[in-house]
This record gives sequence, C-alpha cells and structure tokens, in this order.
Amino acid sequence: MPESLELLALAMDGGTDLQGALRQVARAVGGPLGRQLLTVAAGVAWGLDDDEAWELVPAHWDPARRALGLAGRAGVPPAGLLASAAADLRRDTLAGVETATARLSVRLVVPLGLAFLPAFVLTTVLPVVLALASELVAW
Repeated sequence: MPESLELLALAMDGGTDLQGALRQVARAVGGPLGRQLLTVAAGVAWGLDDDEAWELVPAHWDPARRALGLAGRAGVPPAGLLASAAADLRRDTLAGVETATARLSVRLVVPLGLAFLPAFVLTTVLPVVLALASELVAW
C-alpha cells in the first residue's frame, strides 16, 4: 500500500492528472490494489467528486483520500502529501511488526523456561542436595 502511494506521488509530481496517475499506478501495481485504483479512476472519469470516488474503495485508501483532499483545499501539489502519507503508513506498519515481535519473544520464553527449569533442577540442584543429605545421614 505505501508503495502505491509513492508511485501515485511520483506520477502526479511528474505532471500527470489524478485520473491518469491512478490508471498508471493501477497498471504498475496490478492485483486487488490496482483494481481499486481503477475503480477510483473510473469514478473520477464519470464525474464523481474526488471524495465520492474514493468512497468506492475500502478504507485502507483513506490516507490517499485525505492527502489529495487536503492538497485540493490548500491549493498545493499533492505529491508531497502523498509521500508523507506513505511514510506514515510505513511507520505504522513497522510499529505493528515491532509490537508483534515483542509479544512473540515473551511467548517463546515461557515454554523454554518451563522446559529448562525442571531439567536444571534435576541435573544440578538435586544431585547436590542428595550428596549433602547422604553425608548428613552418614554422620
């Protein structure tokens, strides 16, 4: 998804209008994301407002809709805002991966501790206790 936003930013930074940029990126991306971009391009071609066209696709395209809407209202080129939205999506994805990694490390330590703690007790602590007990009994 962030790659699609970056491609859209590059296409629009190169001077392509929204409809043309959406079609170019849809061809480059392909798959479900490409079909969703073609849906937005078709909505724009049919004369729908940009917000109405973006409502035709799932909510994961909201960063693109917000960036393009803000650029339109502010009268600035949308490429920078689209690139910022892509960077934000990458940052959020990375934070999610780091959180999942932290959870996984905790889940891996618990079974490891449950397996090695009894083994440590049986191989290290128990022989020492038995040796001490046998010496005390023999005294």
